[in-house]
Amino acid sequence: MPRLAPVPHRLRHALVAALVALLVPASALAIAGNGKLQIHHIKVGQGDGALLISPNGQTALFDDGVYTDCGVIKSYLQGLGITVVDYHFCSHYHADHLGCIDDLAAVGITIGTAGYDRGSSYSSASYTSYVNTLGSKRLTMTKGQIVTLDAGSADPVQLKCVDLNGAGVYSPSGSDENAKSLAMLVSYGSFQEEISGDLTGDPASGNDVETTVGPEVGDIEVYKAHHHGSRYSTNDNWLTSTTPEVCIISCGDGNSYGHPTTDALNRLHAHNVKTYWTETGAGATPNPTWDTVANGTIVIQADPGPTQGYTVSGPGFSHSYVNGGGTPPPPPIHTTEFPSSLTMLKGSLATGDVTRLAVSDDSRIGVSAGLSGGKYYTDWYASVFLLHPPLNMTVTSENSFTVSRTQTLYVWNWTTAAWVQVNSATVGTTDVTNTWSTTSPADYVGPSREVRFRVKGNNRNSTYTSRGDFMQFEYDYTSGTAPAMLADGAQGGTDAVFAEAASAGATHRHADDAALDGSLPGAPGHDVVTIDRERQAALTPQAALRGLVAAPAEEGVRLSWTVGVNDHVDGFNIYRETADRALVFAGNESGLEVTGDEVEFRFTDAGAPARATYWLGVRSCSGSEALIGPIQVEATARSTAGLALRVGPNPAITAASFEFALEQDADVTLEVFDLQGRHVATPLAGRQPAGPVHAGWDLHRADDGSIEPGVYFARLRALGRTLYSRLTVVAR
Repeated sequence: MPRLAPVPHRLRHALVAALVALLVPASALAIAGNGKLQIHHIKVGQGDGALLISPNGQTALFDDGVYTDCGVIKSYLQGLGITVVDYHFCSHYHADHLGCIDDLAAVGITIGTAGYDRGSSYSSASYTSYVNTLGSKRLTMTKGQIVTLDAGSADPVQLKCVDLNGAGVYSPSGSDENAKSLAMLVSYGSFQEEISGDLTGDPASGNDVETTVGPEVGDIEVYKAHHHGSRYSTNDNWLTSTTPEVCIISCGDGNSYGHPTTDALNRLHAHNVKTYWTETGAGATPNPTWDTVANGTIVIQADPGPTQGYTVSGPGFSHSYVNGGGTPPPPPIHTTEFPSSLTMLKGSLATGDVTRLAVSDDSRIGVSAGLSGGKYYTDWYASVFLLHPPLNMTVTSENSFTVSRTQTLYVWNWTTAAWVQVNSATVGTTDVTNTWSTTSPADYVGPSREVRFRVKGNNRNSTYTSRGDFMQFEYDYTSGTAPAMLADGAQGGTDAVFAEAASAGATHRHADDAALDGSLPGAPGHDVVTIDRERQAALTPQAALRGLVAAPAEEGVRLSWTVGVNDHVDGFNIYRETADRALVFAGNESGLEVTGDEVEFRFTDAGAPARATYWLGVRSCSGSEALIGPIQVEATARSTAGLALRVGPNPAITAASFEFALEQDADVTLEVFDLQGRHVATPLAGRQPAGPVHAGWDLHRADDGSIEPGVYFARLRALGRTLYSRLTVVAR
């Protein structure tokens, strides 16, 4: 499509009118519409919130901002004179996308017709407020559903749900909320913009939804960057299929994820896409040739004709583009791959190896029959790991036996976890070629793109050999698809390290008793300093915790904890531990308060037993949940005084000290844990007298080994209370 093309003479009047419209009070534009499609990408910080105004004045919100700062979107809509938004589309349930709908309602800005989302449910206070605010107007979107604005006009605006809930690539029951985002396409004649929240596109993570959704979306003019410019979205497949001219990046200054990332920007620039940022963010440095930082709301105004244009405007700039029909996606690419491994289900590999299956040349593998129940038979399968997501698939195999046998062929169905029979026939000593094809291969391709094809011979009283001469897997794939990559250590460890989020009423049980003796349970992980900022934020949401106090209160037990405003965790689940060490969902955060650069969350358990143990489930924008605990509280503790833990210097270079005060003699335990929950040191343990208490730590492990730079947690237990404080250690 043309980029920044000269504006034809016949468009000058329209563009002059558009520039004049930018000078007209915003309320006049919104109340009656201005004859153009307007999409306002509001500066909401590290979140998403876009207001659409149709040419005739109908309105829709695509997400509504982050819960830590709703002031901007409230004042922006109020400034436009909006009191009712016709439609609301929630891309997914993270708090930076649905965090302000209740605040909007509180100032009289309501949803008039319907609020659409992906269905199902989620556990967070922001989600609960979202559901309660919409009430009966909350509706579930379906794939292919279209909402039409300005119906009956010559050029209506269509809002289409292209796909949702993982698009068949990622399970709707999986823990990655981003992968389930609604993929929404806004169409106004020849102008299209795609808005899809935090849609994912990382093959190594097993959640590359973009590659599937891209061809469904097709050519567009404007692309709202998925996941605020994350390196794990905006893949080459997506850009090849959608060919946008312009990308809008909604990100927040000082965000802890490093958005927007250099990786995403490099891909956008390589595809000749100009980018516009609501804020500078905290990642890559903008390139003036390609990138414009608005530090404000970015407004798109579009006309519908194939030779007409649209403008991208913000504080101090207004750039003009021309609609283009674009070119159709390139045709699929045909390829052939061969097995890379063999698995013996019955029998043993007697001759050859898997490489002999790559050529039809009578150089065969030989599988000797195995004995079972007095009978001999053979049963084996070959695996191939496809380099690309297949659009279809054909498997061709050539096999024979040393004696005539009934041969049954199967393919593994990953969805049902069962073998599916595809052929059964008598095969003798001469190679027989069999072919199996499918135009819907998704069920037969595993998470790592593994396909399994099985060859079984029936039993007989004496031994025999199954022979395989050739096996190939042919398929078509979308042009531009990135080859599959093996997950690296940090990425691959996600499922092992973090517990999946619990829904209300669910019960979790510890994997082993050892986890109860540590602070942040999880498998041994990777040094924090070796993980990039975005991945660290995604995989270790507990890193956002700055401090936690759990103490008895008149109403039971009260937990309060803080995170940084820009750390932007999504929400919390609180679990109470039962006598048999099961974790039972107790609720979500019951309130929050933003003070300076911190957000304080609170939870009160009125039904707490005399001695209670809690675990705090903290979820990041990535959707994964990590547990912090155990947090032990004695609801009947005699002490009524507060207990505060001071840590300094912070960050620490050579040593750290811990200070607190006891109002009475008490047993005290002060421990340090790393970000993966592994015990590091115990600076203090034992009975301490009333008054000020001081403990030092030389930044060494319990075995006297030096620690690595990174984030650590101090946990203090005393007087029936538990406190956590974060400590950062930097290199000497």
